[in-house]
Amino acid sequence: MGSTGLHRIGQHPLGPEIGYWMAAEARGRGYAAETTHALAEWAIGLGAPRVYLVADVGNRGSQAVARRAGFAQEGVLRSYLRYRDGSRGDAALFARVAGD
Repeated sequence: MGSTGLHRIGQHPLGPEIGYWMAAEARGRGYAAETTHALAEWAIGLGAPRVYLVADVGNRGSQAVARRAGFAQEGVLRSYLRYRDGSRGDAALFARVAGD
C-alpha cells in the first residue's frame, strides 16, 4: 500500500520529519493522512515540540495529506528538494506543534 516514517529524530532544528508515499492504487483512501496524523501524535506525545514534513510545491495530493493530518503550511523552502536527475525544486513546509 505504501509507507510512512519518522526521520531525523533529534537531528534537525525543525524537529522530527515525517515522510510518506502511497502506491497509486491506494491513494485517495485516507491511509497516508491517518498514519501521518498518528505518527505526529506519537512524536509529540514523546516530547517533540514540533514535527514537520515537506512536499513538492507542485504535489497537491501530498499537500492535501499534510493538511488532513492536521499540519499547517509555514512557508516554502526554495531549492530544497534534490531530484535523481540532479535538479532541485521548491518544497512546501508543513508542521504540527504541541497543542495543535
